[in-house]
Amino acid sequence: MLQTKLTALAVLISVSLLSGCGDSTTSIVEKDPIAVDDGDDHEDDHDHGHGDISTAGRLVISAKDSNLVSVYELTDGSLLDTFAVADIPSALAASPAKRYALAIQRTTDRVEFIDGGLFQEDHVDHFDDYQQDPALASFVLSDSRPTHITSTDSQTAVFFDGDAESGTPAAVAVITEADITIDSNSYPLLNYSIHMHGAAQARGEYLVSTVRDVDSATTLPDQVAVYHAHDDHFDQELVFDELCPGLHGSAQNEHFIGFGCTDGVLLIEQQAETFTASKLVNTDDFSEGMRIGTLVGAEHAEHFVGFAGSSMFAIHAHDAEMELVDWQAAEGAGLNGYGFADHGEKFVLLDNQGYLTILNYHGHEHEEEATEEPAFEFVAKVQLTTADVSTMPAGSRFELAISASDDKVYVLNPIDSSLLTVDVADGEVVATQQLNFMPHKLVWLGIAEPAAHDHDH
Repeated sequence: MLQTKLTALAVLISVSLLSGCGDSTTSIVEKDPIAVDDGDDHEDDHDHGHGDISTAGRLVISAKDSNLVSVYELTDGSLLDTFAVADIPSALAASPAKRYALAIQRTTDRVEFIDGGLFQEDHVDHFDDYQQDPALASFVLSDSRPTHITSTDSQTAVFFDGDAESGTPAAVAVITEADITIDSNSYPLLNYSIHMHGAAQARGEYLVSTVRDVDSATTLPDQVAVYHAHDDHFDQELVFDELCPGLHGSAQNEHFIGFGCTDGVLLIEQQAETFTASKLVNTDDFSEGMRIGTLVGAEHAEHFVGFAGSSMFAIHAHDAEMELVDWQAAEGAGLNGYGFADHGEKFVLLDNQGYLTILNYHGHEHEEEATEEPAFEFVAKVQLTTADVSTMPAGSRFELAISASDDKVYVLNPIDSSLLTVDVADGEVVATQQLNFMPHKLVWLGIAEPAAHDHDH
């Protein structure tokens, strides 16, 4: 139901849109691309340990008010290719292994996939890195209102909200890198009977996803259930009794899945095939009207990061602790982007005042350690622009992408259409690239941990 393929007509439309763009917001001056082998021999499409495969990765950047999406090589800043997707992307996200960019087109019920061209293959006793030209994949997801996208290193859950006016129910598709690559239609689907603005987290053969009462006056769910995959569908196994009113935002780490609620955070612990739920209530740091609406997690991070507006909370699920983090926000600062960086050693926050805040992540303090160290410690605040932020174009904002291969993060500045590279280890802007189109969204693609080629060929 969800997956469709590009028709010949759609391809012709895409080509005509790409060739027909000529205004200043979408035209791009192409630099010389890096050399890649386009031969038919699979073994010729990559290099084993000779330095030709990009370790910096690639950026996918969409143009504002346009269906054009471009792929840049980070090694030299060159433009590799530009693709026309069906409609203007509302967001960009990365696939599980960060080979593909998801071009999410929420209002037109579509998710398209752009192959960044950098990936690994498992050869049983070793991994090989591969590099090839970017391409628009034939794999497409099509259902009502794709909204929340969550990924682990092996699975992506796409939550389709559905639509009240048309009576279209919500759904969740759980896909892998292989599904995209082989253009599969056999991935499991969860089909709801009603619409909802929900959230889902994939956990191997399980899916932890939201439940909404059919009589609810809001589109937000208030419960969570565990579903088990059976071939192409999910069966519900357990609905937790603990309520999560106004549920919004979810994340997971190695042992826990968290959901934001108006009165706290619902925590689901997984031990093998057993799931248990508990509630961590809001602390005294919450004033009236504050609630956790966004959660961030990483597999090996012991803490979730919860956001209530611009207030940041460190949430330790195992010890049921929630602490306010002072990230030294400027007055009136709102958050545009955030996430773990530098292989989980740092946490970064991009605000709407044009600053990138860098925190060290120390993890959980153990009782035997002599000195108490906060989970998140302020390191630096990097000024990204001297421009008047009130001149930000309408409908635009600073946007963040985080590298999974090194200590760099990337920021789009629509005020002057620039791309900034920030070294979070040194806390400084190390490169600025001028774009000759108005950028909108971006996502990092690449090989998270380049393979060590210590085998013979």
